[in-house]
Amino acid sequence: MNIFQQREQILADLIEAYREHDEEKTNHLLDQLTELDKSAEQKPLPEEPKEQGFYVTANDGLLLLKEDDYDWSARTFDNSANPIWKGNRQYVKWPTVCETLPPEAFPLKRVNTGSNDD
Repeated sequence: MNIFQQREQILADLIEAYREHDEEKTNHLLDQLTELDKSAEQKPLPEEPKEQGFYVTANDGLLLLKEDDYDWSARTFDNSANPIWKGNRQYVKWPTVCETLPPEAFPLKRVNTGSNDD
């Protein structure tokens, strides 16, 4: 579960605790949220690959493309049915790639397609 999914879960639990007027649970969840944010601030982004071309994630082999303008896209069978980037965008910058993918997806591995285009 990536940091955004963890944050969403804590916020959902926090709303429930607030509605139940459970002060102890609310304070505990607020502390969890604060610690999660602190840990996120302390972790640097994984290093962005320098060359344009195709890359796969280390954990599940998701195919990514780094364009010549340093935008990244995910190459899935049907991007419209299963968009992976926040806001259903097709192209994102490196910080969004790092925010969206779990830590175990890094480092990305370069793919040699056998053409001169990559």
